[in-house]
Amino acid sequence: MIRPAKPSDTQAIVDLGLDALSKAGYENLVIDKDKVREVAIECISSSSNFAWVAEEDGKVVAAVSAVVHDMMFYERKQATVVQFYTLKPNAGLPLMREFLKWARGRRAIKVICFTLECRTDPRIGVLLERLGLQSEIPMFMEFR
Repeated sequence: MIRPAKPSDTQAIVDLGLDALSKAGYENLVIDKDKVREVAIECISSSSNFAWVAEEDGKVVAAVSAVVHDMMFYERKQATVVQFYTLKPNAGLPLMREFLKWARGRRAIKVICFTLECRTDPRIGVLLERLGLQSEIPMFMEFR
């Protein structure tokens, strides 16, 4: 079952996010658990942002969260996926469909952004393309 995230889901969403970040493969990245919690709370509590979960037997097994924000390059807003992680196969697809339906239904959103982490399962990219997203730019980063 998928549903909008509730404040009581915060810890489960944070735990999923921390698990995902720990597997992302960034050698010099120091994960700030308080920041992860702040972003989860912001996504859950703000009507401008998005947070949904998949639940199985009363336990949150997947989540997608996005922040809607201004960008310096264009006149409308960008919806940036800050978390997409699942512990169960196939739990993520309905969440991504719901997020895209939500984002595409908001005229204020110009760009939907989903950045793949360096150790992301390549099937996620295939899934995103099937859902209509396009791979546009390579991203280069340095963590200090």
